[in-house]
Amino acid sequence: MNSFVLFLISISCFFLMVKSEFNLKSSLNLPLGIDYAQQTYLDEDEGYIYFVDKRRNNDYFLWKYDMYTLDYLDYSKIIDNFETGAIDTVNKLLYVVPSSGSQVAKIDLNTMQVVDSITLSVPSYSNSKKVEIDTLNQKAYVGYRDPICIVKVDLASFTEESNLTLSNDKVTGSVIDVDNGILYAATDSTFGGNAIIYKIALSTFTQVDSLLVNLSGVSYLRYGVIDNSTQMMYFGTNQYPMNIVKINLTDLTSVGSINPSLQPSCLGTGIDVPNGFAYFLSEYYLSKLDLTTFTIADSYNLQNDYFTSMAIDSSAQNAYIATSEHEIYQVNLPALTNGSKSNDMIYIFAQLILVDETNQIAYIYFDSYGGVIVKINLQSFSFVDYLIIGLSLDIYDGEIDNTNGFIYLFPDNGNLVIMKIRLSDFSINETVQVASSGSVSYTYFDKQNQLLYVVFHNSSDNTRNLMEISCPDLQIIDSLDFGNVDVSRAFFDISREYSYIWYYNFSAVGSRYFVYKVELSNLSIIDQIDLTGYDIDECILDKTDQLLYILYYNIDYYFLRSIDLVNMQVMNNTLNTTYNYYFIFLIEPNDALLFLDMGYYNESSDEYEGVVLLQIEASSNELISNTSFDHDLFDYYEYGSDPSTNYGYLLDFSSNPVTFYQISFTSPPSSSQQILFSFLIFGIMILILGLF
Repeated sequence: MNSFVLFLISISCFFLMVKSEFNLKSSLNLPLGIDYAQQTYLDEDEGYIYFVDKRRNNDYFLWKYDMYTLDYLDYSKIIDNFETGAIDTVNKLLYVVPSSGSQVAKIDLNTMQVVDSITLSVPSYSNSKKVEIDTLNQKAYVGYRDPICIVKVDLASFTEESNLTLSNDKVTGSVIDVDNGILYAATDSTFGGNAIIYKIALSTFTQVDSLLVNLSGVSYLRYGVIDNSTQMMYFGTNQYPMNIVKINLTDLTSVGSINPSLQPSCLGTGIDVPNGFAYFLSEYYLSKLDLTTFTIADSYNLQNDYFTSMAIDSSAQNAYIATSEHEIYQVNLPALTNGSKSNDMIYIFAQLILVDETNQIAYIYFDSYGGVIVKINLQSFSFVDYLIIGLSLDIYDGEIDNTNGFIYLFPDNGNLVIMKIRLSDFSINETVQVASSGSVSYTYFDKQNQLLYVVFHNSSDNTRNLMEISCPDLQIIDSLDFGNVDVSRAFFDISREYSYIWYYNFSAVGSRYFVYKVELSNLSIIDQIDLTGYDIDECILDKTDQLLYILYYNIDYYFLRSIDLVNMQVMNNTLNTTYNYYFIFLIEPNDALLFLDMGYYNESSDEYEGVVLLQIEASSNELISNTSFDHDLFDYYEYGSDPSTNYGYLLDFSSNPVTFYQISFTSPPSSSQQILFSFLIFGIMILILGLF
C-alpha cells in the first residue's frame, strides 16, 4: 500500500511540474482625453464641462473635466449611437437620446452613470436632432422625424406626457424660451424645401404660429439662441456655406441672413446678451456676431485643427471648445484669444511596443498628434511620460540601444531615415538620413556588435536590400541585394551569425514562399528553401532549437508546422488549430514554448466572442492549454515581450480607454528536465522502499 501511495505522489508531482499556465497579471488604463466631442455641456455653478465623445464602433462616452484647470476628472460609457441631449444643472442630470431609436436615457452627473431610461411612443427607427429642457417646470421636449413630432416628457416622473405632430419632414433644431413659455421648433424637408419654424405654447403644448423661412440659400436650421431684450432669435444652419438667420419673434418674421466667410455647417451657438454678441461655431471658425449691427465683428480659428463642439460661459466670458486633435481650448470671448488648453492626451492607433529589458521600461508608439511615444514603468506598471515626435513611422518597429542610450525609430518620408531618441531624458537627439528613395521593411539591433540590420526597399530599382549599419553613428557598412522580391519577414540569430529572410513572389500558380539563410559575417546567401504550396500567414523563429514555425491557412483552418533551419527542410509535425482567425503569435525563446494570442469567431452566434490564449509545446506541437480571456476581441492590438521576466505585454485599443496588459506565463520543463526529474522521483521511491 505504501509503495502505491508513493507512486501516486510521484506521478502527481511529475504532472504538476509539466503543467504550463499563464494569467493576466496587471492592466493599466493610459492617460485619458476626448477623441471626438460631438456635444459639450457646461455646469457653471459646479465648474464642470461635460463632453459626449464618439469612439470606435459607435461607442459613446461622457467625459467630465474641470472648467478652470481643464483637467480630466471622470468618464463613463453611455448609450450607443448618441445624437443629442440636454443638461439639467439644477438636478445634476443629463438627458440623452440616440440618433435612431425611441429611447431617452437619464445620467446622474455625480456618479456619471445611466440611472434610468424610457421608451417613447415613436417608431424605433425615429431620428432625434434636439432636446430642450424646462428645468423650472421639469419638462423635456424631444424633436423627431419619421414621424415629425415633438414629444413632451415629465422629468419628475420620467414618463411621456404627450405628443405633438407637425408638418414638413423633420425637426432639425429648436430653441426654448422658458421665460415666455415658448418652444420654437425648426423643421425642414429632405428634398430641399424651405425651413419652417413652429411656435409652440408650453402651457397648452399646442402650435400657435409658424413661419416659412423664405430666404435664399437658407435651409436646415440647426442651433439657435434668443435675445429676449430685443425679441430676436438667431439660427445657424447645417449646410455649406453656413448661414446665420435673424428672426423677429414679436411677429415671427424673417429679418435676414448673413454668410460668415463661406464657413461649413454650424456646430454650436452661444449668446452674451449684456455685451450684445452671439457666437457661432463651425468646423474652422468661431464667429462673433454683433447683435446690434447683425455683422461679424471678429472670428477665431486654429491653423492645423478643426472644432467639433462648444459651450459658452457668458458670465465668465469664456468659450470651451473641443477639437479634432483631442484637445479642449478655453477661449476668451472679448478678445477671442486662447486662455488655456487641456494637457490630457488621447491615444489612438497604437502601432508599436518596445520593451527595455535592462531598465524595465516599455515605449509605446501611437499614431496620434502626428506621432507620440508613451513611456511606461513595468515594475510599478504606471505611466511615466510621453514624447510627441510629430512624425509617422515608415515601419512600426524600433530598436533599443542601451549601450549608447538611444531608441532608433524609422520615420516615413520616402527615404531611409533613422530618428535617435535619448533614453536619459526621453528627448529627440537627431534624425539622420542613411539612404534615399525607399522604405524600411524590417529591422534588428545586434547589441553585442553594435550593428543595426535593416531590410530596405529601394524604390529607384524596386529591389530589397539587407543593410548593415554601425551604431550610434548610423553609417552603412555593407549591403546585400535580394533583387525584385517581396520580403515578408526577417529573423536574426546573432549567436550563430545567421539571418533568415522570408520572402515571396508571384508565379503562374500563385504566391511562392521562400526562406533565405544569410551569413551575417559577410552578408551572403548560403542556403534557401522553397515553401510553395503553403499559404503562410505568420511565422516565428525559435533560436534555441533552430526552428522556424509557420502558421498557414488551408480550407477554413490554420495549421502550425516547423522548419528545420539547420538542414533547411520542412518537418512533418503539424497541428490543426481548428480556429478561424489568428492575429499574432510568438515563441518564448528560452524554452521554445509557443504562445498564441488571437480572437476567434463563433459561427453559431455569428460574432467575435473574445480572446483565446493558446500554449503549445513546440517540440511536439501538442496543445497544452486553451484559455479564454474575460474580455472582448482585441482590436488594433500590439504585443511586446520580456523573456528575462516571462512577461508579455498586450495593448488593446478596442477598450475604452486604451488598456495596457501585463501577462505572466510559466513554461513547462524541457524533455531532458522531465527525464531527470522522473529518475529523481524513481530513485527516491527505491530509497524509501528499501527502508521498509
